[in-house]
Amino acid sequence: MKRTYLGHSTFLLETEAGTKLVTDPVDAGSGFDLPDVTADVITVSHHHFDHDAVERIGGHPVVKDTQNTETIAGFCITGYPTFHDTEHGAKRGPNTIYVIEADGQRYVHCGDLGHMPDDATVDALKGADVLMIPVGGIFTVDGKTAWEITKRIAPKTVVPMHFSVPELTFRLEPVKRFLDAAEADPAPIAIEVPTRA
Repeated sequence: MKRTYLGHSTFLLETEAGTKLVTDPVDAGSGFDLPDVTADVITVSHHHFDHDAVERIGGHPVVKDTQNTETIAGFCITGYPTFHDTEHGAKRGPNTIYVIEADGQRYVHCGDLGHMPDDATVDALKGADVLMIPVGGIFTVDGKTAWEITKRIAPKTVVPMHFSVPELTFRLEPVKRFLDAAEADPAPIAIEVPTRA
């Protein structure tokens, strides 16, 4: 499965067969230009402006925003309920973590995870090939907590997302805080900081 970073929490995943999935499409008001992208599937972790701009994605994609397991366009997608804050959603609402499987690979996209997941959720996410996790704090877990979660899930590769970049129109913490936490307490997990083409 090929992965392309489009900005913020938005990634394009493409199978060997050529089917495409976009995660949490970011809106233009957040500062990100998107290339002309078409998709067969869009996953939406929660309905906030910077994660559900589905109108920016071309084609006729199926929008997946539920927590059941479905196979769509060759992607097996399972949602796990979590929250956007540490108060069971009282401040910012619910959030869905998606496990996306295709081509023998298992990706986990955490959306705007705002708390340490419970043991049952962590167990369901273990064995991921790639974990995409927010690290920018303020509205989600911060860099240190994101690294603690990463160690518990123990993916082969972790891709930090949802952090401060020059084009972003609102404040988040820099990815460096996540990288510093990883350096201070290393684990055998590859870290890939995404950059836009």
